[in-house]
Amino acid sequence: MIFRPLAALLLALPALAAEPNFRVSTVADNGMPKNIVAKGASWNFGPGSLWTHKSWQYAAYWDDQRQVSVARRELPSGDWSVISLPGYKRSEKGDRGKGGKISRGFGDGHEKVSLGISPDGVIHLSFDHHLSTLRYRSSKLPVANDPSSHPWTSDLFGPVEDNLGGPKITSVTYPSFTSDGSRFFLYLRLGGGSGSANSHLFNYRAGKWTINTEAESKIIDLNWSGGDGTVNAYPFGLVIHQGRIHLSWCWRDTPDSSTCHDLCYAYSDDGGSTWKSSDGNLVAKRGKTFITADTPGISAWPIPAGTKYINGGSMSVDHSGRVHVLVRGENGDPAYFQRDPKSAEWTRSKAPVQGSFVRGKANTLFVLNDGTLYQLPSAPSAPWRKIATAPESLFRNCKPGRDDYRPAHDAWVSTIGQQGKKISVVDFPLNPVE
Repeated sequence: MIFRPLAALLLALPALAAEPNFRVSTVADNGMPKNIVAKGASWNFGPGSLWTHKSWQYAAYWDDQRQVSVARRELPSGDWSVISLPGYKRSEKGDRGKGGKISRGFGDGHEKVSLGISPDGVIHLSFDHHLSTLRYRSSKLPVANDPSSHPWTSDLFGPVEDNLGGPKITSVTYPSFTSDGSRFFLYLRLGGGSGSANSHLFNYRAGKWTINTEAESKIIDLNWSGGDGTVNAYPFGLVIHQGRIHLSWCWRDTPDSSTCHDLCYAYSDDGGSTWKSSDGNLVAKRGKTFITADTPGISAWPIPAGTKYINGGSMSVDHSGRVHVLVRGENGDPAYFQRDPKSAEWTRSKAPVQGSFVRGKANTLFVLNDGTLYQLPSAPSAPWRKIATAPESLFRNCKPGRDDYRPAHDAWVSTIGQQGKKISVVDFPLNPVE
C-alpha cells in the first residue's frame, strides 16, 4: 500500500461561467413533506431514485399521500408524467417485521424508495425498510422497453409482495438494484441491524428472480472473532464493469458509528457465485462459504475503529478497470483510495470534497456533491475543478439521489432533489474541461 498526501489540493477553482451549466426540470409538487412527523426526516431519495433505460428516465420517491410515486420522461427534456401507486401507505401499523418499533414506518429516514430496471424492461421497486419485512413490487409488463406503447398508469404495477418468488424475506434494510445492461441484481442487508447483519445478492433473469432465498443469496456473514462477536458490512458501492462485480465496504461493530473500521474489497467474475479478495484469492462461494471480518486479505486498507471514519461513501470503476473509492477518513476529511487494475495495489490520497462518483468519457471521472459537479484531474497533484453548481435550495429537504445509468446514454448526469414538496431534477453535461 502507498500513501500519497496531496498538498495544495483544496480548491483552486476557476470561476463559474456566466451561463448556468445545468438545466432544471420539475417532476411534481407532491413530495412527502419533511415535517409529516414532529421530528422530521429526509424521506427521499434512495438508491436508483433516478434510472435511465432506453432513452427514458424514471424517478421514484415517497409522496404526500404516503405512497410511492413513480415518474418518467423521454430524454433529453421531455415532460414528466407521475403516478402515485395505491395499495401501500406508510404507517406505524401493520407488519413491521423484526424491527418492531425501531422500524415503525416513520422512523429516521432509512425507509427510502429504491428503483431499478432490469434488461427485459421490467421496473422494480423496493421501499419502507428498516429491519422490516420485504416490500417489493414490479411492473406487470416490460414497459420500459417500449414506454410509448404503455400509457403511464398505476395499473401497470403489480401488488406489494414480501418475497422474490420464494419464501418471505424479513429483517430487510438498504435495498439496492444494480445492472450492467445484461444482468440485474438486488443487494439486501438481512438478519439484523448496525453491527450485526449479513449481506445478500439476489439474481434476476428473464422475468424471474433465479436466486431468491436468504440461504442461497448470502455472501457476507456477520460473525467474527473480534469486538462483541458480530459486524455488518456498509457498502460504499457495488459496480459491474466488463462483467466483473466490484464491491467495497467498511465494517461496523455496533450501532455506534465510531466502531466503523477498515476499507474492504472483493470482486466476482461469475455473476456473484464466487468472490475473490483484492489479491485474487477465493474468499467466498455464495450460499455456502462467506466473507467475514476474519477473512484473510479482505481488508484492502486497514483503518482502526474509534476514529471519524464512518459508513457512507462512493465507489466507481473507470474504463481501464481502476477502482476508485471516496470516503470520510479518520480525521473527518474526505479520503480517496484507488486500486490499480494490473498490480492490485491500493493507493490513498486526500480529496477536497465528499460526494458520489460519476464516470464520464474515457477515464474522466467527476464527483457530484449535492448540487455541485467537480471534475477530477488526470494528474494526481492537480486541483479538482468545479464544473457547475445548482441552487442549494433544490436539495433542502432530502438526501439527493443520482442517475448512474444516464452518463452512458448521452454523457449527461442527473440528480434529484426536494424542496418542500417540490421534486426537481438537475441535469449536468459531462463535458471535460482541459
